[in-house]
Amino acid sequence: MIKNRPRLAIVDPSLANVRGHHYWLTLLLTRGAKRCGVDVVWFTHKEFDASLVEEDIDIYPVFSMTMYDRYRPELKGKLPPDLHLILLSELNEAVAEAALTSEDHVYFHTGFGDVYLALREYLCGDWINKPYIHVCTPYDLDTMPGRDPGNSELLDFFSSLHGNEAVERKIFFWAETPQLARHYTLTYSFNTRALPLPPAEDHKENNVERSDRRPLTALYLGAAREEKGFTQLPELVKRLHGKYGKTGKLKFVIQCTPQIIGYVPPIKAALEKLSAFPSDYVTLIDQPLSEDDYHSHLMASDIVLLLYSRKTYRIRGSGIAVEAVCGDKCLLTYSETFCATLLTHEGGAAADTIEDAANKMALMVENWDQYRGNAKEQGRQYRSKNNSESYVLRLMNQPTESSHISHFPGTITGYVSPLFLQYG
Repeated sequence: MIKNRPRLAIVDPSLANVRGHHYWLTLLLTRGAKRCGVDVVWFTHKEFDASLVEEDIDIYPVFSMTMYDRYRPELKGKLPPDLHLILLSELNEAVAEAALTSEDHVYFHTGFGDVYLALREYLCGDWINKPYIHVCTPYDLDTMPGRDPGNSELLDFFSSLHGNEAVERKIFFWAETPQLARHYTLTYSFNTRALPLPPAEDHKENNVERSDRRPLTALYLGAAREEKGFTQLPELVKRLHGKYGKTGKLKFVIQCTPQIIGYVPPIKAALEKLSAFPSDYVTLIDQPLSEDDYHSHLMASDIVLLLYSRKTYRIRGSGIAVEAVCGDKCLLTYSETFCATLLTHEGGAAADTIEDAANKMALMVENWDQYRGNAKEQGRQYRSKNNSESYVLRLMNQPTESSHISHFPGTITGYVSPLFLQYG
């Protein structure tokens, strides 16, 4: 438990409604914190409707921007150049209004470019008498929202953190995967620890009885994005249609909600191809899903499609992948991606090419009982190692454990530097 009951402010400028990953993770961590005896407040976007939250939480809707605003066509050319300064001002406003003290904790669970640039300005002030700040990110620098590719501000800031006296005393950095934590620590020389996403609290055994006549369901969730393998789905679907689609052994449920920027030409072409298949083989969902519908589709599925780009998702995390593992689903992904590292008990397959992916998916269909059993053990193991209580405790106990330690790669949770294994 936490001594002296400090408070935890969960901060998310992109939390504007009660749908999606931003809300789900905020609520999950809140419940875990409360079980640890920690009082929680939320700092959200101004559009967030606090009346929709059933939990007893003090909510401060203060932020005027989200991490997605730069990508909204209607806002192009209309955003102020100093978004990070606005974010910092709104954060300070919320801290003051909530009367947080130097013993309390402020946590950004989805760090993006403007958050880090706001920290740069924060460090210029009286940080010693302010709350502890924690920032976790699922992104590397190349894929981080809010980063201007033609501007080195973020790179310069990361490079300046080594030796900064606030780091490991008042400011702590985290990443969603061990691979990403290792990358930040070794590349930029400031300690970054892994905080794997916790599983949902309401896990239930998936005991749906399957008859030989009911097809396996392969599911793609989320917006139609190239880096998430959407443009490769027509080839996968085509390769499996004759032997498994026409015989009723397999079907696809594919969410194809447009991105903020709409459907780009390659996505439009993929949609046209997918639409040509029979509706009892390929079901397309082009509307945003409610939280209940999202989880209903996930729980009704058998195989979750995570054919993510190696370039984008080599070390970057995926909330959908973690939810799928925790739901005892088989994964179909590519090798050399974060998603592939979740295949700890062969509950799915990691392919090298789209042809290989089709072949491995065929193996799943042919040997379903074995793969399903592996996926259940895979999910059980992940849930046993990760939960929202331990997640919160690690955050809030870190200042005591760090005691302003020096940069040391081996301090990354879940990672031992290979440098220590080369010599004996």
